[in-house]
Amino acid sequence: MSPFADCPTFIDLRAIAANLPATDKSTSDPFTSGAHLVALRSGPCEVGLIALAADRGETREDRGDTWIFVLEGAVTLADANGALELAVGESCAVARGTAFTWSCTASTKLLFMRYLDGAPGTPGITSIANDAELSASNPPAAELLLGETPSCRANTMFASTDEAFKCGVWDSTPYQRKPIFFHHCELMHLLEGSVTFVDAEGREATFAKGDTFIIEQGAECSWDSQVDVAKIYALWRRPA
Repeated sequence: MSPFADCPTFIDLRAIAANLPATDKSTSDPFTSGAHLVALRSGPCEVGLIALAADRGETREDRGDTWIFVLEGAVTLADANGALELAVGESCAVARGTAFTWSCTASTKLLFMRYLDGAPGTPGITSIANDAELSASNPPAAELLLGETPSCRANTMFASTDEAFKCGVWDSTPYQRKPIFFHHCELMHLLEGSVTFVDAEGREATFAKGDTFIIEQGAECSWDSQVDVAKIYALWRRPA
């Protein structure tokens, strides 16, 4: 039985971003006071959106380890180690304690997921490369599968000091899985393929290449992918 009274589920973050108001130009730091948080269940994480005008500025990530993804436009982030240019569909992880500058030449929308509980590690900006080399990873447990065991691969390019928050790229051959209860929370952007979810209330949603969504902590849903799937992920899971 779910420990929650309601039924959290999957949320289309790109649809929410479509109606995102522009950040007030009087905001001194759009990465902090200018962020729009999304109301959802995500453990010790917060998920939000930022609408940047063509501008530049500087900030410091003091709240937590943060995954940043470009929904529209492009942004350049630079820290003491150099600059990283991010276009639509690209992302990076910014470690807690990292001071950085940002700049964009046109209006840009960013999505972020910030892990608030992690201890400080080494400051820096880590690119989450969409074309990173992947290694074999564990498929879903056999008792959950409704067919053949898929071939899965992954590359975790950033992890918090306690290994609870991870960002990277994953892919898999097609598979169907029974509903599972999400003690964790996972944000995904599909690079290839499509997947259909059905939750405990019978709600159904299909996400395809280019879609960006999150499965809330407390969701109970199945997985059905009829084609190969590749995704960027930002995942929080309580350490064992």
